[in-house]
This record gives sequence, structure tokens and C-alpha cells, in this order.
Amino acid sequence: MTALVKALRWAWITACAVFITAPLLIVLVASVSTDHVLTGWPSGFTLEWIRTALSYEPFQVGFLYSIEVAALATVIALALGVPAAYAIARLDLPGTGLLRSIFVAPLSLPRVVTGFSFFVLYVSLMPTAYGTVGGVALAHVLLLLPFVISVVGSGLAGLDPQLEAAARDLGATPWRAFRQVTLPQIRLSLVIAAVFGFLTSFDEVDTSVFLMPAGTTTLPVAIFLRLEQNQDPTTSAVSSLMIAGSLLLAGLTAVALRRSGLFGTGRNEQKEQA
Repeated sequence: MTALVKALRWAWITACAVFITAPLLIVLVASVSTDHVLTGWPSGFTLEWIRTALSYEPFQVGFLYSIEVAALATVIALALGVPAAYAIARLDLPGTGLLRSIFVAPLSLPRVVTGFSFFVLYVSLMPTAYGTVGGVALAHVLLLLPFVISVVGSGLAGLDPQLEAAARDLGATPWRAFRQVTLPQIRLSLVIAAVFGFLTSFDEVDTSVFLMPAGTTTLPVAIFLRLEQNQDPTTSAVSSLMIAGSLLLAGLTAVALRRSGLFGTGRNEQKEQA
């Protein structure tokens, strides 16, 4: 029975992996296919579509714009999300449950609705923010906060609050105790939240499409606009580059974390406490 359960478990994991990766593989194959429309196995392979995507000016401008927006949104989301996660996890405040629900609420709101709401806000009250890096990043912060608070909150939940309390008893201020005791122990959660938030903001299209003019767009919006005009595999090529870039960033982050020893921090601390 145990062998059967293990076999079924691995079969389920394999099926899920195929289900998730199959669309990505189709995009990757379409980006190097000589066929304009991929209906089966490609009749040949070429790098023409990738060269076209790299030389297409709206994609170049959109890439730089997306980098600026994602970086700013990630920094703001961390600056707001870390204190919020700490307050929810550690401070005995009234209405903590309500505060947690408020931060998680954007997850239940369609992103199209979020984008249109910010569009109305900017047009009616903040017209100078429309189409700017700060205006788009502010909308993305609303989408990133639930993830940042969840990831950082899970990191805080695994820590012993008595360590920070001991630092305060020894004369450290609350800020110094947090900075020197708690913050180093949640570095892994902070890095994961930052990378995930950056990639989420960089790939956002449903909200961004409402917040910028056609001449100044993020890369995902530029892809969306090109799809409306042309159905060639150039969009598949730039999508493949985005997939490769995301995997590269995640891989480099994992290697950096492993070399820094952060992956083993939790296990080592548990052994030392034991």
C-alpha cells in the first residue's frame, strides 16, 4: 500500500508539472519556429523572431519602463509590508484580524477593476500621476502588499519573540532590537518577497494597461498592444525571453542565498536550540 501511495503521489506531481510547464514549452517552441502559426511540430527553427523582438523599439522602451516600475513598486511594498507584517504578527493591537483582512482584500479584487479604479482616481484627482513611473508603481504596490505581508509574516511566525524581548531587557531600543535581532533572521523571507514582488510587478498587464498612454508602456502592455496589430511569433519570442529572464533571476537568487548560507539558517538555529 505504501508503494502504491508513493507511486500515485509521484504521478500526481508529474501531471501537475506537465500541466504547468506545457504552455511555457509551447511558447518557447513557437518563438524559434519558422512557421508563422504553430499547428504542430515546427517545420524548421530560426532565431529571426528573437532578433526582431530584441530590435523592436516599443519592447526596448517597455523593458526599461517595466524595470523602473517594478523596482520602485517592490521597494515601496517592502517598506510598507514589513512593518505591517510585524504589527500583525507581534503587536497585540485591537483589530489585528481586520487589518489582516484589509491587506489581503486586493487579492479578491479583479486586477482589471483595480486598474480602472486607479485610472478614475488619477484622471479626476491626480492627473499628473497618469502614465508616470510613480503612478503605475503605486497601483502595483496595492497588488504586491498581500504577498509581501504573507511571506514576511510566515518568516516572523517561525521566530521566537523572546529573543527580541531579551534584547530589549538588555537595554536595546525597540528599533535596535528589531534591526539587530529580528531582521537578520527574516532575511530569507525578505529576499523571497522582493524577488516575487519584482517579477509580479514586471509581468503585470491587467492593471497597467489602464494607467499609461500608448506611447509609454511597460513591456507586458507593449506585447498586448502588438498582439492587437500583428499575430506573428515575435510576441512568442519576447515572452520566451521574459520566461528565461525570470528563471535566470530566480536561479541566481537561489544560488546567492545558498552561498550566503541563508537556506540553512533555520535548520542550523533549530539544531543549536535543541
